[in-house]
Amino acid sequence: MSGGSESTEDVLTVSGAVRQFQTPEGTWLRALDGIDLAIRNNEFLTLLGPSGCGKTTLLRVIAGLDDLDSGTLTLEGRPLDDVPAHRRPFNTVFQSYALFPHLSVEDNVGYGLDVAGIRPSERRRRVADGLSMVGLGDLGRRMPQQLSGGQQQRVALVRALVNNPKLLLLDEPLSALDRKLRGQMQIELKALQHKVGITFIFVTHDQEEALTMSDRIAVMNKGRIQQLATPFETYHHPANRFVAGFVGNSNLLGGRVVAADRGDLKIETEGGLTLIAGGAGFAVGDAVDVLLRPEFLSLAPVVVGDVAPTLEAQVEQAVFVGSEIHIHARTDRGLALMVLDRTAAGRGDGTADVGRVVRFHYDPSHVHVMRTGGTP
Repeated sequence: MSGGSESTEDVLTVSGAVRQFQTPEGTWLRALDGIDLAIRNNEFLTLLGPSGCGKTTLLRVIAGLDDLDSGTLTLEGRPLDDVPAHRRPFNTVFQSYALFPHLSVEDNVGYGLDVAGIRPSERRRRVADGLSMVGLGDLGRRMPQQLSGGQQQRVALVRALVNNPKLLLLDEPLSALDRKLRGQMQIELKALQHKVGITFIFVTHDQEEALTMSDRIAVMNKGRIQQLATPFETYHHPANRFVAGFVGNSNLLGGRVVAADRGDLKIETEGGLTLIAGGAGFAVGDAVDVLLRPEFLSLAPVVVGDVAPTLEAQVEQAVFVGSEIHIHARTDRGLALMVLDRTAAGRGDGTADVGRVVRFHYDPSHVHVMRTGGTP
């Protein structure tokens, strides 16, 4: 196992992938509805979405555990459709770890090498190198039940990597861990991927997990990819209302453009708010969805040029969490707003006391405008 190149050439291509299932009522459900996806060499790609969006089905299709009803898979230009799962150069790590309870740690790691007929000296070297890489070099003789959850997860990862697969497929492998250990493993897993230089395809419904580890995120819903982008782009420039609402906390409002001047927009939203924003390609009368992240609303004045845009609302709840205050407020027209304010947390002057009517400031450059009904 060694680091790979920085090549961005595609290693796996999914074209027009359709996978259908029949429901108990006899109707057909498309778990994959025409998926097109090019996966790059040596990238950490996350399939993110709610339960039932098709992300695990797509992973199983790539692994060869499910067949496509139509569409194709190609690995470095070679068709994969008729290649059975055991002959594909991929390994999978599951949520349950699937360690053999009757085998020691080193025998678990070396199992795939035994099946592949690797000579004993090479097997010992690969097992030792793999365990050392994840900090378990002195635990090879232990049994799985003698390990913590995080240690078992590392063993499962090393077992999947020692055969040097082209792709490592990970199906929610961290979901069984507690929150603190999960955060630690996220960092370790990304570092491991960079070290071994293998493409990782990671399935999760946890947005924080996806943002933390990924080079790119494919946000899925109803069998389709809604957006394929970097974590930064996904969070700050979502493609549509679904992505904006699913990834991160959001103030997400419908509205209409009432003024447009060379990319400077004025938008009237539901609930009677008027927002100033930037956005090219919009005209007066366009129906839009508007995203304003809670962290971009503040009690401290924000002046942009000669403008200090504000929203007025009454504080309904203010929760102090140390570095910031989580404020839930409501406008006089009944529109709910969420604010994550760090300036108030440091003052402790009662500015955000429940019942007070306050002005929240924002920078128009942080208001993201999307066309209503926008699709990928």
